[in-house]
Amino acid sequence: MRQVGKRRIRPISAVPSSDALRAAAIHQATGRTLAAVATTGIRKGIYRFTSHAEMNRHTDEALAYAVALNVRQRRGSRA
Repeated sequence: MRQVGKRRIRPISAVPSSDALRAAAIHQATGRTLAAVATTGIRKGIYRFTSHAEMNRHTDEALAYAVALNVRQRRGSRA
């Protein structure tokens, strides 16, 4: 594998560094801020699909629902 650039990836360790913890906290806070509604769009339950295409369609519909819900919430309009 060819390496591009000079940045070194730190190896995985049992005890994370303070910089890594700080970066993770910022990442999580950003995600919470961007999501106006805390949902994935997928309801709890057991799903059985007859094909991968059906499962992909279900997942795409749930994602579209969650995105639309977030947009509506940000605009302040009610669904």
